[in-house]
Amino acid sequence: MRPAPAENLEDFLHVAWDPRPAETRCALTRRRFIAAVGGLVVTLLVWGGYYGWTRYNGDTWQGTGQWPVSGVVVGLAVVLVVVRLVLWRLAVRHRRRVGKGEVVTASWPGIQIAGHYWDWDRFAAAGTGREGPAGVAAGGAGVAEPAVASAAATATAPGVPEAVVATVPGTRGRGDRYVVTTPEGTWECDIDDLAVSPAALDQALRLYSRGRCRVDLSGIAH
Repeated sequence: MRPAPAENLEDFLHVAWDPRPAETRCALTRRRFIAAVGGLVVTLLVWGGYYGWTRYNGDTWQGTGQWPVSGVVVGLAVVLVVVRLVLWRLAVRHRRRVGKGEVVTASWPGIQIAGHYWDWDRFAAAGTGREGPAGVAAGGAGVAEPAVASAAATATAPGVPEAVVATVPGTRGRGDRYVVTTPEGTWECDIDDLAVSPAALDQALRLYSRGRCRVDLSGIAH
């Protein structure tokens, strides 16, 4: 078995936003919306042309059931356009929530998420509902670094709080996501929005926190 690496206060895990999946989703939903609009236009042209042709030949749709049929077909096309528009707007809104640069930084002393820093004891205590030591600050300023412990201690000792980064299965229109309980409240983001795999994030958090934080991979749908 390979020994655990020596702890170094200058050693960090940097996780950046990855906007590519969100941009791909925006482009896909936009193309589907345009296709739905095109389908509606074609539907109106076909049924309008058919109605004009019957009137030109002196026929009428009265009592033939053509009006209800055409109404249902056009109505379905309109509903499809509305649904595609809503999905596109949701994708655009989600893309705007994806930031730039680093969003998660894990180190031996603690973790920083979206500009807020906590030492591992405080972070783990928040994840289990226990009260942890003071020391929360934005951006890691003014936080005393804890004493460095052995890097080999990757399993949580009895009675030591353990923070769990939950994974929630995705729904239609939204992918799987992380849900993190921090001392400042709940923070969440889509798994695809981070430039790291869930398994790699789990291993890194276990290592840097010395067993006080992990990722629950059971909620991932794929």
